[in-house]
Amino acid sequence: MRGIHLAVAAVILLVAASCKAPRDAAADRAEIEGLYATWREAVEGSNIDGYVALLHPQVRLLPPGAPAIESAASYEEFLGPVFATATYRIDVLRMPVVDVRGDTAVAEYDYTIHLDLKNPDIGVTEPGALTASSTTARYFDVLLREDDGWRVWRHSWQTYEPDAP
Repeated sequence: MRGIHLAVAAVILLVAASCKAPRDAAADRAEIEGLYATWREAVEGSNIDGYVALLHPQVRLLPPGAPAIESAASYEEFLGPVFATATYRIDVLRMPVVDVRGDTAVAEYDYTIHLDLKNPDIGVTEPGALTASSTTARYFDVLLREDDGWRVWRHSWQTYEPDAP
């Protein structure tokens, strides 16, 4: 009888050990909001490494009217000339609204991004990059939880006139 109890106890311990603890959605949202604060700092500081560190390796940038940029490595190559030709300042119109579903999350937010050319005679020419001196957009991202934290997996936006919500 003692052997059966030990076997049952062992099975219970194995099942319990394999179950994930419930996630704290508020903590996940706070972590993701921190990711976006770090992202804004990276953009405003022209910090390519800091920016790319927040991306999933298989990220897809889906800019309106331009081909998708596939992978963090391609995104890094894209950012080189973008940050070499301009600096950026972000006005947050709406903080990221985050919805977490297990290991996936979506974030929606609105920013106005101001672009200042380093040399007024040379504009930003990378397909998919913001090129206007001021762009207001509603962003929609999908994030995935990785072992070391949340990463942006899909990044897209739609521009709009600031007076149109």
